[in-house]
Amino acid sequence: MAITAADYVPVLKWRQGEYQALWRLNDAQKARIVPLIEVTPPDFDFEEWQPKKTIDEHFEKFARRLRQKWGERPELLDAGLLHPATRMIGGTHPLLWLMDQVRPNGANLIPVTNFERDPEYQNAVRVAHAVDGYGAALRCSLEDAAESDFAGSFEALAETLELEVSDFDIVIDLKSPNFEPLDGLATLLSNVLSASPAFHAARSLTIVATAFPPSMAEVKGPIQFVSRREWLLYKALMGMLALDARRPTFGDYAIASPELLQGDMRLLKPSATVRYAVDDGWIIAKGSNVRDNGYEQYRACCGAVTGAASYLGASFSPGSDYIERCRSGAATTGNLTTWRWVGTNHHMTKVVHDLASFHVS
Repeated sequence: MAITAADYVPVLKWRQGEYQALWRLNDAQKARIVPLIEVTPPDFDFEEWQPKKTIDEHFEKFARRLRQKWGERPELLDAGLLHPATRMIGGTHPLLWLMDQVRPNGANLIPVTNFERDPEYQNAVRVAHAVDGYGAALRCSLEDAAESDFAGSFEALAETLELEVSDFDIVIDLKSPNFEPLDGLATLLSNVLSASPAFHAARSLTIVATAFPPSMAEVKGPIQFVSRREWLLYKALMGMLALDARRPTFGDYAIASPELLQGDMRLLKPSATVRYAVDDGWIIAKGSNVRDNGYEQYRACCGAVTGAASYLGASFSPGSDYIERCRSGAATTGNLTTWRWVGTNHHMTKVVHDLASFHVS
């Protein structure tokens, strides 16, 4: 399946809340989503000062959940967060091992690489394509994309991987850029995309960014509006592109920061937060820390969301429905994982709806 401008590419770290959020979408919504899944290392046990699981134990569950929660649908798989020396028992590269585990289920799994990955990683991508024929994805920064010889570097990578340029999906990942001035960043992107024929020759082109707060410490309760500037940037960019220019796909990090956070949970005191996507932004309801004050405060947070003028109603998404039921006492207050799937599920539903409306208008 080719990724189109009407599709959506959320970058997910495949935590429980995120894969449960995907799984709870309806089939029509799933058909418009191609997740970019980042393979994370095992969580660290700070008390024992070692990983909580071996890499084989961690990946066995990772692969099983890929099969169970996303099935045969296309997905991009990026193992770049792992240490380059990571290997499974027996010496298999983890990217190849994961693809071997998911392949019998018929998954359309596209390996992700970039210009800096080590030779063993690049060879794993080459072997994966040789077996599956699904091509690969090049994930690059805006600085990479703006290089005068981007096309030459791209062609050299394609030759190394024994692929054609047309076998690649390009993902330009801005992560959390300085969005101001927004029109200036959109103009820069437009100029970069028009400067190289590589962006037209690739199989697809996606722009990923996020303005989601890196920490909930930046959010003031009881409720705050945060602009979805990555969405505003995408709309501004689309308005600047020439009529014959390639229309990129939209991507973001849902309701998370791009960074991989693995702090010592014994020292952290996360606040109760409900993260809710609305037109051009999020409303974030925030309570106090759950370790000292418990989860019952989520009912008041839900009430702040459902009482907002921008609340979209219980029927809009499973996440939105859970918020209403928690507010009314019909659902439990859950835990941190519950509120990650609630917010992520609603966010993805909202983005799919936004894209559908934007591309027909």
